[in-house]
Amino acid sequence: DAPVRLRSSTNAEDLDRFTGAGLYDSTTAYGSGGERASKEIRKVWASCWNWRAYEERAFWNVVHDAVQVGVLVQDAFPDEQVNGVLITQNVADPATRGYYVNAQQGETAVTNPTDGALPEIFSIVAGPGGAPEVVRARFSSLSPNASLFTDAEIDALYRTARDVQAHFAPLYDEPTATLSLDIEWKLVGPARRLV
Repeated sequence: DAPVRLRSSTNAEDLDRFTGAGLYDSTTAYGSGGERASKEIRKVWASCWNWRAYEERAFWNVVHDAVQVGVLVQDAFPDEQVNGVLITQNVADPATRGYYVNAQQGETAVTNPTDGALPEIFSIVAGPGGAPEVVRARFSSLSPNASLFTDAEIDALYRTARDVQAHFAPLYDEPTATLSLDIEWKLVGPARRLV
């Protein structure tokens, strides 16, 4: 009876000139019943042809027939406190090494939210002595006067991303400092555990 999350991914995302972020649908499913995974997975595959995805690909001249959809099945986290995406490059200021973070309160989507909520945006760069330092662009519109994070949570996010980047760099035969990864993460439950 435990829920799982069926996450969409396509080969028409994160391209050089086309991100495709938020175009395709993900859903929650169960082992049996009306929302069983064998039924819900069809919704994820079908989202390849939803209006917003089709129109966005057409605008950017992405060949529709070349699009392939994959589905990741993962644990569902019904008690998300914060969710987001971290890029292991500082896209806000490419001249300064660091990580770029978009985050949002609860389960509100970071990309294309249905309610128009804006995410918290910041970069994590090396400060004096090498300690991580935040360069903030804005707070979330759902928390306009304060960060969604504690300093310790930002430090944990930074260290985890650094470890992930170091792990995958040799597999891609690329220097750790230049490997660009898109890491999705969450702070879950009352303890705000990083997943």
